[in-house]
Amino acid sequence: MTLSSLGLASPVPEWRGGGFAGAWRFDSGRGEWTADADVAGAMGLPTRCALRDVLAVIDPADRARVRSALEGAALSGGRLHRRFKLVGGPAAGSWVRLSGLSEGGIVSGALIDLPGEGQRMDSWRDAEQRFRHAFDQTPTTAVQGYDRQRRVIYWNAASEALYGWRRDEALGRLLEELIIPPPMRAEVIRPHTAWVEHDQAIPAGELELQRKDGSPVPVFSSHVLLRNGWGEPEMYCIDVDLREQRQAMNEGLQREQRLQLLSQVSHAGWWEWDGVSQRLRWSSEIGRWLGLTAGGEGSLRTLLARLEPSTREQWLTSLGRLHANGGAVDLELHHRQGDRERHYLLHAEPVDPELPTRRVGTLLDITESKEAASRIDRLAHFDATTGLPNRVLMRERLAEALARGQREGAKLVVGAIGLDQFRLVNESFGMAAGDALLSACAQRLEGRLRAQDLVVRLSGDQFGVLMAGMASEAEAETLAQKLLATFDQPFTLGEQEIFLTASLGLAVSPDDGHEPEALLQHAETALHRAKEQGRGHHQFFRSEMNQRSLERVQLINRLRRALEGQELSLHVQPQVLLSSGQLKGAEALLRWQSPQFGAVPPDRFIPLAEDSGLIEPIGDWVLARSCDILRDWQAAGHSQLTLSANLSARQFRGRHLVDKVAAEIERCAISPSSLVLEVTESVLLDRDGRTRDLLFGLKDLGLRLAIDDFGTGYSSLSYLRRFPVDILKIDRAFVRDLGQDADADALVRAIASMAQALKLTVVAEGVETAEQAALLKALDCEFGQGWLFGRPVPSHEFGQRFLGVDAPAS
Repeated sequence: MTLSSLGLASPVPEWRGGGFAGAWRFDSGRGEWTADADVAGAMGLPTRCALRDVLAVIDPADRARVRSALEGAALSGGRLHRRFKLVGGPAAGSWVRLSGLSEGGIVSGALIDLPGEGQRMDSWRDAEQRFRHAFDQTPTTAVQGYDRQRRVIYWNAASEALYGWRRDEALGRLLEELIIPPPMRAEVIRPHTAWVEHDQAIPAGELELQRKDGSPVPVFSSHVLLRNGWGEPEMYCIDVDLREQRQAMNEGLQREQRLQLLSQVSHAGWWEWDGVSQRLRWSSEIGRWLGLTAGGEGSLRTLLARLEPSTREQWLTSLGRLHANGGAVDLELHHRQGDRERHYLLHAEPVDPELPTRRVGTLLDITESKEAASRIDRLAHFDATTGLPNRVLMRERLAEALARGQREGAKLVVGAIGLDQFRLVNESFGMAAGDALLSACAQRLEGRLRAQDLVVRLSGDQFGVLMAGMASEAEAETLAQKLLATFDQPFTLGEQEIFLTASLGLAVSPDDGHEPEALLQHAETALHRAKEQGRGHHQFFRSEMNQRSLERVQLINRLRRALEGQELSLHVQPQVLLSSGQLKGAEALLRWQSPQFGAVPPDRFIPLAEDSGLIEPIGDWVLARSCDILRDWQAAGHSQLTLSANLSARQFRGRHLVDKVAAEIERCAISPSSLVLEVTESVLLDRDGRTRDLLFGLKDLGLRLAIDDFGTGYSSLSYLRRFPVDILKIDRAFVRDLGQDADADALVRAIASMAQALKLTVVAEGVETAEQAALLKALDCEFGQGWLFGRPVPSHEFGQRFLGVDAPAS
């Protein structure tokens, strides 16, 4: 659908429910929003309306940022990406993604709903609001947040005071338009891009920025890069106003008393150094910080003698730079004071250009600024009440543990612990007592777990545990009993003893899933069932496991008869050249339509076929039917097209694989180069040499070999160089995140570059949008496969639709 197809036939189009996606356009000059019927109907709006009408159906928490982003994009140009929640219209309560591009004051793009995102996004927003509220209350530290395009997403009151821009003026505007002097703008954009795309952190330092009225403002700026709830990078800047320090330095030679007073307020001390006499004078603040005589005088050696050896070496190196440079110098130094390391910014400049050995300067204590950056990171990953990691960090650790578990073959247990009747504690003793009790529970739970385990606070009165490296479910059972025993003894709050019980739900990987969120959800489902059985119990995620176990036996029994019952079929999905959209080939995909179970998904029955050994006769059938399809295509004059068929790792264990493939090619009299056999990366890890011999044997037949789902396994450049691989297929998980996840962009770019160097072809799977196709093309990916170009259809339907082949091949 394009903007030209948008109509005005109905003022408020009817929305038929379900998911929605469509195009939109915003004309900033007219203040007019235009959308297609599907989007307008979902929002309960006419297809053409004023921007204020659109903002009225957006959650107030998102409204200002959406308005600022739209108006900022219209004013400054560039891309626009925003997610927000609808509160009006038939789709109220849905989270949606707004993407667009601005040209000449007109912003246009797509709006799509995000099913299943609500709870995750609402949870992230709660955490984000708590974090921002904390810095809204900081009166002296200016904190700003910027998205990937350097547009302002956060601007606290201290930033308003420092730079003169109101929050509503700043939101949505570009960083360089607000506070960066024109000569510096390129130098600011370059390191920000390097940080976002290549993880090259921007060092802290003193900068000369500008206020709204154009006047200069010196600051010391620290930076931290975070990722928000949907994985997008956000840069937060913590700026300390140095205007008073600079003024004090300029006036300090004549008004030492005023400088000392100002130094106390701004956490800065002054010093003066005569390089000829090697005499140093310092203020009371520097004396206090370094353990010297307050406001004293001495040699440089006296000062250095007070420092630890490692700190002394750093200061000597820095002072050597200061001596060699005749102009102004700014250096960051550190000094351990007791058990705490403090950080300082040293500023030095000559008293007179004719006397370069005479220096004056300041020493600014920037420890709080450094710690503020650390607190931002902690707020994003830790619970403020208990000090435990939060749900966000647990997801990250769980993903890492799942990857290790797959490699090592060990079980992983995820638990959800809920305190029974905890609401009564808050109601009886108050919220402060409840928080204290939660902290006590956290300490006990940590004491019960092993060193390699993790306990987190999920929400409210609910904790999560992650227990990796379990040898068996029996071991998990023992640890579950140990966790519940945590609550056998009463808790003490003041003089009051409080008895608590807790319920525990457990999910086990790989039995209950391979994804972090799925395992957490299963553990919480088991927790609810444990609570239903009474207090103080634990429950494994059993109901669905038992149901699936029975279904597994039934599926295997039915699968044994699927071939003879003609229940299996091949569907074919096109593969196109991204540069032109020209059809170049297709992939044969196995489907099972069971009379008893209906359409059984491939990810359900193919693992069963592999485990039961049925994959070998099924794989032989797939190979034969694929060759039949190619025969029909080539007979119709389409000899240039290729067809890919999948081979399982189990098929490589057979002795006659190469002979079987050769026999099918000969039977159908097809060109071997038109057949592509796909294998997974795990096949390459076979180190006894048999797999390598088989692959070279297949390659000798003249066909082509592809690595399927590349990037999700363990292969390396050395493997690719050792085996006769022709094609790399990028897994759909990385394609899905293109344009939204810098890591996905970087990985696809790296795969494409590596493939070019090795003279391999790259095919991207799961291409569903034109935007993904454009990004893949820009990243030098040659071919694409996915719903954007065509869904998998029966082979005879594919032949009729794309090739004019009437006779069915399977």
